[in-house]
Amino acid sequence: MRHYLYLILFLLVTISCKREKASEFIHGVKKNEYAQNFHINSEAEGILIHSANKITHFPKGFKINRCIITNTSSSAYIDILGEFNTIVGVSSPNYFYNSKISEGIKSGSILDIGNDATLNYEKIIKLKPDIIITSQNANHEKILNQLDKQGIKVLYVEEFNEQHPLGKMEYLKLFGYLFNQNARADSIYNHIKKKYYELKNKTQNISYRPTVFTNIMYGDSWYMAGGKSFIAQIFRDAGGKYLWEDVAKTGTIPLSFEEVFIKAKNANYWIGASNFKDKREIENSNLYYKQFKAYKNNDVYAFNNKENSNLANDYYEMGNIYADKILADVIKVLHPELLPNYSLTYLKKIE
Repeated sequence: MRHYLYLILFLLVTISCKREKASEFIHGVKKNEYAQNFHINSEAEGILIHSANKITHFPKGFKINRCIITNTSSSAYIDILGEFNTIVGVSSPNYFYNSKISEGIKSGSILDIGNDATLNYEKIIKLKPDIIITSQNANHEKILNQLDKQGIKVLYVEEFNEQHPLGKMEYLKLFGYLFNQNARADSIYNHIKKKYYELKNKTQNISYRPTVFTNIMYGDSWYMAGGKSFIAQIFRDAGGKYLWEDVAKTGTIPLSFEEVFIKAKNANYWIGASNFKDKREIENSNLYYKQFKAYKNNDVYAFNNKENSNLANDYYEMGNIYADKILADVIKVLHPELLPNYSLTYLKKIE
């Protein structure tokens, strides 16, 4: 069951939706380069942030001193901008990889305000947050609407819907605006973008592009990432040939095991194979996985190299920002000669 929960998280990362392209930021910042699922409009009274098909108004001079987050990814953006101390509450603290969250829970500086099923309205009110940063969850909507009526800002952030790894990283600019850290956000963004393209350029003239497939069976279906998904972009930029790259979908494609096996049985690499720890776990999950060439050749990898004891995974936190490290990981697997001195950050070989 744990592997299925992990797969759902992985699918959220690989799925993306077609949305309106972002408009210009204020303060001279140009259009988003990659992110398509948020934009900011200025008006006389302040700012309108359009994100995840929701609109949140921020008056001029709005400042965040106390915030609550319900999605793990937001902690990474806030932390890297030096604003971690503004976090006073989180839901499902065991889901967070960042050790500062668990330390805050222990010290009492951060409160546990709920879980995926419900949020504690009374605790949230007592914390007096300026903003709640969240993602859409039907179980939370009623309480969030009540909190919004109490004057607490609610901002929906769903970076996992972005189609490009640099689009996910570009949410730094959104958080930079929220926390008055525009210069720092731009600096980090430009640095990582530069490193990403330096890595991508290493693979542009290679003649050999090994074949790749991803994900695992979930119930009766294998949800293969579409050719316009985030992970497909990573495989292309890393010099791989993703076997479903010609499927013009940003989401996933439900396939039978037989359909996947026919196409991927001789693939060179299987990357993104849930959170399996070793090959025994793979076999216990589905004996037929042993028939893939990538399995036989010990070329199966999972994005679980940075997990804590609760199986919280930094791939879904800082991995949203360090697009260059994810790309470097896949290059190291597909073309190790291009990065001889690099060690894997998020990917781990399943042996």
